[in-house]
Amino acid sequence: MAWRIDKQANGRFAIYSSRIDDYIVIDADEAEIERIYTEKGIKVYLASARAQMTTRVTKVAPEGESKIAASRIRGTPKEGTVPIGVTGFTLDDEDR
Repeated sequence: MAWRIDKQANGRFAIYSSRIDDYIVIDADEAEIERIYTEKGIKVYLASARAQMTTRVTKVAPEGESKIAASRIRGTPKEGTVPIGVTGFTLDDEDR
């Protein structure tokens, strides 16, 4: 599973999940992205998240903007229970 932070056409940020091939967070500002990463216990990746929103900005592709528009209507999808490497621990959507 990999998350990628993309900048939307409206200037806000979205988190794309390669696991479900969809955006799991949309219309977020930098503080919201930081809060999500911190709550998930992924403090190691917080610096990476900040870099993705500033120096390594990736624009949402047109087809991604379509997925975001659909998410605004139906709500963002959930990833479900996700294993954390080989640790035996998992993260659930309820953790968010």
